[in-house]
Amino acid sequence: MTTRPEIDFSAQTSESYARSLKFYWKEAPYRRVVAEAAETGANDVDSLEHSMRPSRAYQLYGWLERRAQQVKYQGRWGMARMLTPQRERLRRILDDGAARHPDRLHLDAGMAMPAYVSDTDIHQMPGGVWDTEETAFVYEWATSSVSFSMLDPDTPLNWYGELMRERHAPATVLDIGCTVGASTRALKRAMPGAEVHGCDVSAPAVRLAHLRSVEADLAIDYWQMNGEDMSFEDDRFDLVTSHWLIHEVPPSALRRIMAEGRRVLQPGGTFAMYDMYLTPGGTIDAWLLDGYAARNNEPFTHAVRKLNIEQELTDAGFIDVNIELSGLQANETVLSGQLPESRTHYMSVITAKVPG
Repeated sequence: MTTRPEIDFSAQTSESYARSLKFYWKEAPYRRVVAEAAETGANDVDSLEHSMRPSRAYQLYGWLERRAQQVKYQGRWGMARMLTPQRERLRRILDDGAARHPDRLHLDAGMAMPAYVSDTDIHQMPGGVWDTEETAFVYEWATSSVSFSMLDPDTPLNWYGELMRERHAPATVLDIGCTVGASTRALKRAMPGAEVHGCDVSAPAVRLAHLRSVEADLAIDYWQMNGEDMSFEDDRFDLVTSHWLIHEVPPSALRRIMAEGRRVLQPGGTFAMYDMYLTPGGTIDAWLLDGYAARNNEPFTHAVRKLNIEQELTDAGFIDVNIELSGLQANETVLSGQLPESRTHYMSVITAKVPG
């Protein structure tokens, strides 16, 4: 029996249409907007936004950015609409998966969902990733197909897993905010001898993460757990990491996640985050990132971008904070502060150590 959703020709065509919108958006409209933004002379994000609002090129760029996401999830043949009628079948798939190696799946039916998760349709995805069984499959489909980066989604995941292995060689690993487990599996593939755990607030997400890990013959423990308040004992892990998490949570929650990461790490352990933070293209880069977040229903990206992450980690008790661009993106053009010819989101690798 297949453990994948049934995706018909109409849905495949809609997906191709959304992808074509994204390919167009990231090329000519983006370059026109960058050129016009440079001509304004604005030196801060708010002034630049004010100057660019009348621009027809910027209006088209913003419309394409938001519309592609709407088509992807909510259109007549969008991912959410296609999978909602399959809810019961997908629930049975997850139930069957839970029966395989049940000792590796740890659910908490009484866990309170954070309001910043339940009150926002992140990415314009109806119901977010936590609501019902099919939402996990929608998220898996979305993140493995129509990506704004247009990269093979496994490329940055595998790169990050190898980076963590080469730099830190941990024996015990925790992946906070793992959703459907793609990042967790990449960590396990890179470090097959390590004990690897993933946690997320969403029961459907960790159920699907468990299923995919069992199918891949990867021994990973998954926990329905809030990274702000974890049940792990002190000094439990060598490496605590998150992948694409921090821009999805408000600063208050991020501070609690940092504090919990510090608590469950062993002396000398590493806290690592892979996410959008640095904006090497200056004011225009930061403005484009804030606009993307606003149009994509990611309300905390702006606030997190403005945080002094180094100081926040220091205040949480970490030392040796290091913040750098992803090695997949740190080319000569980017490091010189120039924006690329095609729209991309720069990823940062942020690491800090526990004393001892």
